[in-house]
Amino acid sequence: MSLLLEAPASAGAEAGITPRRSLLPWIALLCVVAGAAASLVLSAPRLASLGQIRPSAVGAPFVTVPEYGPRGSYVLGYEHGATVRLSLTVANDGRLPVTVTSVDLGGGPAPLLAVRGVEGLPLSLSPGESGSVTASVAMVNCRFFNERQMQTYDVASVGFSSLGQGGTRLVRFDRQLLVKSPTVIGCPDRLLDRSANRPGGLL
Repeated sequence: MSLLLEAPASAGAEAGITPRRSLLPWIALLCVVAGAAASLVLSAPRLASLGQIRPSAVGAPFVTVPEYGPRGSYVLGYEHGATVRLSLTVANDGRLPVTVTSVDLGGGPAPLLAVRGVEGLPLSLSPGESGSVTASVAMVNCRFFNERQMQTYDVASVGFSSLGQGGTRLVRFDRQLLVKSPTVIGCPDRLLDRSANRPGGLL
């Protein structure tokens, strides 16, 4: 009789142990998945891929010269004091979603093209998608360049985020963007004394 009473207790104990053991593989799998997800999120800025930028402009002469330079060139005519709307088309060539948060043309401390603001930010791009932002650009600072100089823009510094992680990438233009400094007639602020046009700390 005692044997019959002990058997169910033993079976119950074994039954209680079995479910706890079966959870271990699931817990391990969850840990692996969580680790992979965390690794993907942390590496998102490095994995993001932005295609070459295609610019276009209104507000000043803008032409494409395929024969000039190894990839051809865009030439933007300098008109002192003019404000140009420079459209920049950006493509997401990667497999992760990307949100463009900033665009900086660079050009040094006194560029011929000074960006005053950028419309269309933030710009969210799914994988394989492209979109445009528009920079409001003032044509200034020609007094710091002589009439033989030309400023070349090959890349833009693009700030972005992907999966909540931020990053910055230098993204090339599909063709270099050239801006030629005007003659003294087209630059009323320029002085004939060239040394006076180069104040310390700017160029």
